[in-house]
Amino acid sequence: MEQSHVKNKKFYNNCTQYFEFLRRKGMTDYEFEDEFYFTMPAISSH
Repeated sequence: MEQSHVKNKKFYNNCTQYFEFLRRKGMTDYEFEDEFYFTMPAISSH
């Protein structure tokens, strides 16, 4: 259980960095953003 929590936190941190990178470049990735916001409730409920 703890290992999956670490993986989820790392995934969230990586996504946050990716979204920040896109914002700085003035770019979007709506497909990934949709998947991210669809997946986050499942990840954060553990």
